[in-house]
Amino acid sequence: LFLTFLLFKGKRRRNRNKKKSFAEENRGLVIEESVLSNKELRSIRQAEKRLNRVEVYSLKKSHSNPAALYSCALCDVFLDSLSEAYRHIRDKRHRRRAKERQEQVMLTEILPPSPEQISAISAVLDAVVQQHGLTDQDVERRRCVVSTMQDLLLSVLPGKAHKEEMFVCNGYLI
Repeated sequence: LFLTFLLFKGKRRRNRNKKKSFAEENRGLVIEESVLSNKELRSIRQAEKRLNRVEVYSLKKSHSNPAALYSCALCDVFLDSLSEAYRHIRDKRHRRRAKERQEQVMLTEILPPSPEQISAISAVLDAVVQQHGLTDQDVERRRCVVSTMQDLLLSVLPGKAHKEEMFVCNGYLI
């Protein structure tokens, strides 16, 4: 009986440290719906959908800025009205950040080259070598440089510390 009392004695507390996603936390129509006509309500919803496409979301309530109705996820700013939100998305800084974000997403979605692409590039490089008459020693030196650069880039890319190393390839210090 005493153990049961201890188990149910405390109140369950909500975990306030758990972060909700930005979209989950801040969804909802900002303006009071009962005051607006259906046409006005529809136009506001369309405007908010357009804003959502450019990373500007409507807020239910902001603790740090209670007057804010919208928030831009790219620029981390609060916006007080629909007109201010539209002005913000036309701003040069917001457009630059949106373009950078789009480029970042595009770069992360690039697939590695297929074996057919690799063999096509190799064939083109071999044709250039034959056309310009590089010696076998030059070709070997260039292949060594390419291999060294590839190893260096792979050692520096995501998550690995850069290491200063000297590379020697066929007697040449690179």
